[in-house]
Amino acid sequence: MMERMESLGNRWQSSVGCLINELCLLSSATTVDDERQQALDAQSHSWLDKISKLYAEPHRAYHNMTHVQDVIASLDFLLDGRDVSIGALTTNEESVLILAAFFHDVVYNPKSSTNEKDSADLFLQFASELTKTRFYPTLKQQEEGISGDDNDGQAYTQQYVRNCKMVTQIEECIIATATHISSAESAHEMQNHTLATFLDADMSILGKDVDVYDKYAGCIRREYEFVEREMYCEKRADILESFLPLIVEADEVNTSSKSAIPVKRHAFIYATEKARQQWEEQARKNLKNEIEMLRRGIIPCETQKDGSCIQEQPHCTSQL
Repeated sequence: MMERMESLGNRWQSSVGCLINELCLLSSATTVDDERQQALDAQSHSWLDKISKLYAEPHRAYHNMTHVQDVIASLDFLLDGRDVSIGALTTNEESVLILAAFFHDVVYNPKSSTNEKDSADLFLQFASELTKTRFYPTLKQQEEGISGDDNDGQAYTQQYVRNCKMVTQIEECIIATATHISSAESAHEMQNHTLATFLDADMSILGKDVDVYDKYAGCIRREYEFVEREMYCEKRADILESFLPLIVEADEVNTSSKSAIPVKRHAFIYATEKARQQWEEQARKNLKNEIEMLRRGIIPCETQKDGSCIQEQPHCTSQL
C-alpha cells in the first residue's frame, strides 16, 4: 500500500510540474527562482494532502483513492504500446490524464447533481493558486485592478489560467464524466484522443471480471444507502440500460422498409479501439447481468449495516 501511494505521489508531482511549465508559457518570464520553486512544491504537496483527505471521506465506498489508482492503471494500459486509436500522446497530454484522474471525483456527494462541475471548479482553484504563486505579485496586482471584490479577482485568475491548453483539457475531462456515454461517443467521432482515453479509463471497471464488477456494484449501493431499496433498484437499472448500445427499428433507419427488423446501431460503451477490445464484451455482460438482478430486486454484493452479505455471493466478502 505504501509503495502504491508513493508511486501515486510521484505521478502527481511530475504532472503538476508539467502543468506549472505550461502555465509559465502564459508569461514572458519562463524561469522560476529557487524561493518561488520551493513555494510551488509546498503548494503541490499541500494540495495532494487535501485531495487525499477528500477521497478518504467516510461515505465513499467506491469513489475513493483506490478508484483514482485504478483509473491511472487503466490509463497506463491504454497508453502502453501507443494504440493507433489513441495516437502519440505528448508528455503534456499524459499529465492532463493523470491530473484529470486525481480531480475528476474529488468532490463527491451522492445527493448532489453538480459533483463534476464542483470538481472542475476545485481544479481551477488549484491551477489559479499555482499561477498566483508563480507570477506573484504581477497577477495579484492585475486582480486588484479589476475591482475591490475578491470574487472578481478570483474569476479573473480562473479566466487567465484557461488560456493554458492543459487547464482546459483537464477541465473538459472532468466535466465530461457527467455524461459518460454520449461524451465518449462524441470524443471518438471528433478524434479527441485525450478525452476518449480518459473516459475509457474511468469506465474500465465495467469491463472487469464479474467478481470485481459485483464488488463495485455493491460499493455503489453503499454510497446510495439513503435511497429506498426498491427505488434504487429501479433507477440504477434504468441508468445501466442507458450505458448499453442501442437497438433501433429498421423502419426508423429506412422509412421505405415495410418490416421492422431490429438493427444494431454502431454505438459502443468505450471510445478507443483498445478499450473496446479489452473491456467492451465483458462490460456488456456485466451490465446486462446487474440489470437483470436489479429487475428481480437483487443487488450484487449488497451488505447489511454490520457488513455481512445479504445475498449468498462468496466473491462479495471482500471490498474493492
